[in-house]
Amino acid sequence: MIGTAVWFVAPRCAELRYEDLKAPGPDELLVRTSVSLVSAGTEMLVYRGETTEHDLLPTMSRGTFAFPIKYGYQCVGLVEQAGSTTRFRPGQRVFATHPHQDLLVIPGREDLVFPIPDSVSDDAAAFTNLLRVAIDGLHTCPVKIGDVVVVYGQGVVGMLCARLARRTASRVIVVDPLASRRTLALEYGADVAVGPDEARAAVVDVSQGRGADIAIEASGAPSALQSAIEVTGSDGTVLAISYYGTRPVQLRLAPEFHFRRLSVVSSQGGGTARWDRQRRSEAALELLQSMPTAAMISHRVSFREAARAYTLIDGQHDSTLGVVLDYGDTGGEVSRW
Repeated sequence: MIGTAVWFVAPRCAELRYEDLKAPGPDELLVRTSVSLVSAGTEMLVYRGETTEHDLLPTMSRGTFAFPIKYGYQCVGLVEQAGSTTRFRPGQRVFATHPHQDLLVIPGREDLVFPIPDSVSDDAAAFTNLLRVAIDGLHTCPVKIGDVVVVYGQGVVGMLCARLARRTASRVIVVDPLASRRTLALEYGADVAVGPDEARAAVVDVSQGRGADIAIEASGAPSALQSAIEVTGSDGTVLAISYYGTRPVQLRLAPEFHFRRLSVVSSQGGGTARWDRQRRSEAALELLQSMPTAAMISHRVSFREAARAYTLIDGQHDSTLGVVLDYGDTGGEVSRW
């Protein structure tokens, strides 16, 4: 069997490569991908060459951060063959933690492959991993009833964080420079949506001068982390979900961090022993049954033109949100960009 996968071969250079695939063993699955979702966060850092040699490589990724590398973690597809010792059956829809590839041979492990409920579409299921990241963030820093929460960045992860926080917070403020994202965040339940320059005034107004109880930095912009520290009130928490890669993050900590006794905590989707990948994935897929996602997809690109998706996100950030690779049209010659 021959599979075709997206590889990053140099900074800002993606290509499709053929791969020989072995037949699945008793504990493996053969999955034909229907859609996959590009992560505009960590995955784009890898694409741009902005990671360090010590970064963690997801289980099914291949190569090195020095290039070439096959990197990714959110594919949706149909099981074509199921090993005798797996819990799956042919014809079953699954989410797989795997780089972008049209045909997957993957261990049927409970931390890598998950059945998709009938009520969740393929497109919605593609958000499973990024929703896992948001879930882990709010497990790290739970939102209490009555909290004022501010979320910096309304990319996919930031938008999902705001939607989860909305379930218990008294007020949710979102901050993003793009008007289109602010509008969508309001449609999804945010109380206030402002640009970065208006963040401080909005938090003061909504919190009656107390400052935010929790500030979530999900924009990937180091300046947003500084602003999050500045708008968080006494004994509040700043949750840093963004991964900055090799970009320097310079912070001014005085006086807010010291005198307000702030906590700055990290979350990167790794989970805990009690809330491992399987449990978080099951929770994400359950949430996706009632969480609309269609408006979060800004672009759909044919898998055979995958390089265009990365160019689009990298060069037209203002017009992109969720970018889906569609495997329904994979005919023709494999192209190189």
